[in-house]
Amino acid sequence: MFLGMCYDMRIYLDKLSISGYCSYDNDLENNTLTFKEVNVLVGANGAGKSNLISFLEMIAYMMTGGFRRYVAMRGGAQSLMYLDRKITKQINGKIKCKNEDGNVEDEYSFSLEANALGQLFFSREEMQYWDKTNYDKPYTQDLGVGHSESNMLSSTKEPVKTFRNYLKQIRVFHFNDTSMAARIRNGGDAADDAYLRSDGGNIAAFLYRIRKENPKHYQRIQRYVKMVLPQFQEFYLEKDAGENIALRWQITGDESIFGTHQLSDGSLRFIALTTLLLQPADHVPAIIILDEPEIGLHPYALALLVDEVRMAAKISQIIISTQSPLFLNFFRPEEIITVEYDVAKQSSQLCRHTEEELTEWLEDYSLGELWEQHFTTFKQIKIA
Repeated sequence: MFLGMCYDMRIYLDKLSISGYCSYDNDLENNTLTFKEVNVLVGANGAGKSNLISFLEMIAYMMTGGFRRYVAMRGGAQSLMYLDRKITKQINGKIKCKNEDGNVEDEYSFSLEANALGQLFFSREEMQYWDKTNYDKPYTQDLGVGHSESNMLSSTKEPVKTFRNYLKQIRVFHFNDTSMAARIRNGGDAADDAYLRSDGGNIAAFLYRIRKENPKHYQRIQRYVKMVLPQFQEFYLEKDAGENIALRWQITGDESIFGTHQLSDGSLRFIALTTLLLQPADHVPAIIILDEPEIGLHPYALALLVDEVRMAAKISQIIISTQSPLFLNFFRPEEIITVEYDVAKQSSQLCRHTEEELTEWLEDYSLGELWEQHFTTFKQIKIA
């Protein structure tokens, strides 16, 4: 049985390989990363964390027909290819998923090249699916050459369609823009409630839907918000005459209604993160990527956020990018992935450290303290 047709079993992102993309060199095998339920990327500015996240985001765009738009938004082929088009002829990617029993594996792989106009096209695209209980080897489907959008979109074969729908659910969330002009502070169309958008701009409409369809989840979201904002009593979510809705709230012991302009940046981000991570299972993305969620959060809020991550990880895989030593302390050693830029090789390097590798250091240091000493300690571990 094909993996994507087995939704009674959980599906996992198992492995990703990347080459020729931004700061990742042309060694596909060396740039391979395995994933767990929770994955925490830690690295200095410019190390390559954002490039890894953008590569996963690019795959999601491929599955929606938005690949050309994504490349254009990122500045064209030249800005995405490692170092220079004279050095890098192809961007290569391979993403493998499996079910929880490990007896079904599916793999999507592709190569991208640049044309004379500086646009990327598929010079190779294929998918493999393998039911190990019934077949001795995987079946490979060639998806063609020379196209500018993924042929996963036009395939009518059920395995391809189902796997495509899974990859579409890779979602990157940036709740960093909480300025007064940000959508998250100003509300919008109440009908925009299908899923929480990556900037949280439709959070009021999304919460309104959860309150109506999943009141237990809605109450849980409010309980977690109240633990960080003791004065918070409940959200006040009502449509206006134009069918628009904004995020408003009330405090304990007061009939006044407050707007988002009366919430700090950190408080608003925590509300957005809590809504994302504690939403009902039928709305949640398969893979949630959080880019520096710790920004502006109090240490107590960080502890609650990790609790929410653990709950969300029962349904979705979580990938978190962080630079916070304090936030890092809440995670297990085997969940940490270090990303560093090797100046000599001029490329980003990925490494997942095991608890055994870290045992000697963890007797004297926390994970956060190890990260603060990253440029000596983690390199020593890797060399050893």
